[in-house]
Amino acid sequence: MKSLACLGDIRHKKTTVFICAAGDIHGALDRMYADILAFEEALALRFDWVLHVGDFGVWPDPTKIDGATKKHDGAGDFPSWLSERRAAPRKTLFIKGNHEDFRWLDAQPGSEILPNLHYLRNGTTFDLIAGEEVVSVGGVGGCFGPSNFQRLSKDLQGYARRHYTRDEIDRLIAIGQIDIIMTHDAPAGVRFEGHRRGPGFISEAAGLDDLLAGTKPRVCFFGHHHNRVDSDVAGVRCVGLNKVTLPGNLVAIEMHPRGRDYKVLGEWPKRREA
Repeated sequence: MKSLACLGDIRHKKTTVFICAAGDIHGALDRMYADILAFEEALALRFDWVLHVGDFGVWPDPTKIDGATKKHDGAGDFPSWLSERRAAPRKTLFIKGNHEDFRWLDAQPGSEILPNLHYLRNGTTFDLIAGEEVVSVGGVGGCFGPSNFQRLSKDLQGYARRHYTRDEIDRLIAIGQIDIIMTHDAPAGVRFEGHRRGPGFISEAAGLDDLLAGTKPRVCFFGHHHNRVDSDVAGVRCVGLNKVTLPGNLVAIEMHPRGRDYKVLGEWPKRREA
């Protein structure tokens, strides 16, 4: 017979994982984490992990930013974070977008590029540890490029590393079921009612729909399009996240690792009432 103390330990054992999914920030690390802490306060909880869907803004050398970054957001906060070896205030896992220093990311020896900040390479998985609970995450960062999709990932060099490849997708499918999938681009079939290419735009990012069908995640998070959208692809809920400072940049979920259930707890920043 178990003692009352043991029963008490069982009752108070952590059985859920609180996760904050974050959309593109393009180097605005300070603003993102300020928003995350404000979001926590509004929800009256603490996130176990932050998941970021790419265009994090990894530019160690601000003189090497690409043309689009130079035109819009600049190098952002990452250079100062790196020089100070600053720790992320919440454990964070990110995939690459299509605007990062890919050479620098590829050269890192492990996943943790700063304290509490982990990089998930394409075609690999990472276990989110929260107490005794584990949630598996698989990632395919970068955007769809028709000319590079069928090439081997190892053969892509330089700026071509902004594209994902079929072999990266196949590596994840071979693993089998994964709890959460993060992609930067929107899986093929996701429809946008409000989009810079016009209403009714449908993503044609090939292979990501196959990824969802093959890994059967509970949920998929993506970014790239700077649009908050919900869709269903291959029977999987796909949550598109907005750009930093815009409504729906952050989405909180409560996940039960030992089942298939999860619950959306809210979004941040909140939409203004009409």
